[in-house]
Amino acid sequence: MTIGFIGCGNMAQPIIRSLIEKGLYAKNNVYVYDTDTEKMNTFCEANGTNATQNEDEIIRSCETVFLCIKPQGFVDLFAKTKTAFIDCNPFVVSIAAGKEIAFIENHLSPALRIGRVFPNLNASVCQSASAYCINTACTQTEKELLGNIVSCFGSALFYPETLFSQFGVLGGCSPAYTFMYIDSLAKAAEKNGVSKEVARSTAIQSVLGSALYMQQSGIDPEILINRVCSKGGTTIEGVTSLRNADLQSIVCTAYEASLRRDKELSQN
Repeated sequence: MTIGFIGCGNMAQPIIRSLIEKGLYAKNNVYVYDTDTEKMNTFCEANGTNATQNEDEIIRSCETVFLCIKPQGFVDLFAKTKTAFIDCNPFVVSIAAGKEIAFIENHLSPALRIGRVFPNLNASVCQSASAYCINTACTQTEKELLGNIVSCFGSALFYPETLFSQFGVLGGCSPAYTFMYIDSLAKAAEKNGVSKEVARSTAIQSVLGSALYMQQSGIDPEILINRVCSKGGTTIEGVTSLRNADLQSIVCTAYEASLRRDKELSQN
């Protein structure tokens, strides 16, 4: 099997590495193109993949083609590559936010087999929470292949595209929200005398452990919160403070702001 990546940025690189590390694709069957040739060549030399001259070379060399460029660049890309896509008929997969499969079909062809994946930054440690979907031109073969690809860098959920925007914010934007929480918690500890190194490492481990405990126990979050809180103790004081500040509303506001932006991207 051969696979190509148009774009070699922060999402494409960990995806490529995970596919090779998990043994789904051999290094010499992975092709990469990026307009930043220095970045592309450096990555390909380090990982044993094939650097290419242009987008057409990717399309004409690969059975599966991942589109890993910014959504704003799709129109220009499709104007240059439409003929190659139609002639070669690869399985096309997009990881772009705000660009539905119908957008790609309209610019290329509805007869093309097209998939869409919404990964997140945690693909770098094979812990992405990713959704994927396919168009009606795809068969069970493409569905299974895309599921196998996505599973290489985290959890894979076959999900209706009508809810991709909502999932995309939940899975794609939330790592940044979580990083903000960890950073804020660590800085609060620093302010009160804990060293920066200890504050950050403890905050990270606490979030990691709490997430694993919740995942493995399957217990409702409210029950877990109550388990940590003792009547009249220290935790309940902090939890009460967060509730008084309406933490849930703050997070909801951030989620909805990201969702609005996703919808704006889909209209451009």
